Amino acid sequence: MSHKITIEAFVLSAATRAAIEEACRDRRLSRSQMSIHDGGLPAALPYYSANHTPNLIVVEEDSDDATMMGQLEKLAEVCDPTTKVVVVGQVNDIRLYRTLISAGVSEYLIGPISARQLLDAVDMIYSDPGLKQRGRVVAFFGVRGGVGSSTVAYNAAWAIAQLGTDDVIVIDLDMVFGTAALSFNQDPKQTLGDAFSNPDRLDATLIERFISRVDDRLGILAAPANVRGFAMIDSAALEKVIEFARGLASFIILDLPHVWLPWVKDALVLADEAVLVAYPDLANLREAKNLSEYLGELRGEGSKPKLVLNRVDPARKTQLTAKDFQEATGLVALQLVANDRVLFETAANNGQMAGEVNANHKAVESLKALALALGAHAPQSKTRGAHAGIQLPDGVLRLWQYLTTKR
Repeated sequence: MSHKITIEAFVLSAATRAAIEEACRDRRLSRSQMSIHDGGLPAALPYYSANHTPNLIVVEEDSDDATMMGQLEKLAEVCDPTTKVVVVGQVNDIRLYRTLISAGVSEYLIGPISARQLLDAVDMIYSDPGLKQRGRVVAFFGVRGGVGSSTVAYNAAWAIAQLGTDDVIVIDLDMVFGTAALSFNQDPKQTLGDAFSNPDRLDATLIERFISRVDDRLGILAAPANVRGFAMIDSAALEKVIEFARGLASFIILDLPHVWLPWVKDALVLADEAVLVAYPDLANLREAKNLSEYLGELRGEGSKPKLVLNRVDPARKTQLTAKDFQEATGLVALQLVANDRVLFETAANNGQMAGEVNANHKAVESLKALALALGAHAPQSKTRGAHAGIQLPDGVLRLWQYLTTKR
């Protein structure tokens, strides 16, 4: 999700400085400490003769190959053994690249670089080679209480698991009033409260033991749902739970309670996708606008939150439209979930998902489309059959076509 490292950069050009500053604002480096110095590689040598080296050094150099290699050899003499080095140079030469890599440089980037290139390099350097898969984290948050965010999250998780080959873990983070266990008709012996009670002993095996299996592809980490003995969630402990869960499933669905606490904000910033669930009225529009602007700044331009409008009823002329929300927030709704109290209340009372009650209902089809828009893998033949004749919003349709064509 994010890297917690110290990074120091020594730059020569304004373009490189701008790219690094932009990378610093990305959610992947939100927990990292970054400092930028002028002077490039030559300035790094005297600096580290008097200071400890960080986790990662980024140095820019525009001299000839021999001079660069000589300076890097001197830098290696003052670097801690665990320090990684990324070099930004001007020469596009595969032989130079191989020489630098064999000399211990972690990555060589050809200037002018972009923030994306630097972030990809950091991901490559600090990725865990022992982790076979890293699940995609999707955080659902209701912009106001009672908008049905948990219902949307659970049904989207169920749809992802049903559509194709993805394994899904739902993490119910409403520790006091969470309903995941009830919604999936589960009676877990251990809950998320047990995981948070002693986070130091957590590992992937223990997290897997805490998961209550709904079926072969879907599991839940249920909330204690108990008002007694509740302890506040710690951001570091939560991230630890999520990281272990990411090694166990393709999708991690976070059901966040409607409270504004540091750990909730951190989860929304660090998740691969942040999904805001709203009801189409004025109060929800205001909250969606505020949250989309705030989270957009924290998550970065390329990772703005997504929007889902729930309980949409075209017959209700008093409801706002998706266009109203787009004009106010700049977000195109990923999906509009139709309002049907009978369907969702029947499902809730039976401990089922809406698709188990009525697989062909319009709301169920929209939840399947939401699952696809979030990246669910579905066989093309099954996708065509499930969605034949369904009118999807243009944005979702284009994304769906892109995803199915790409895969």
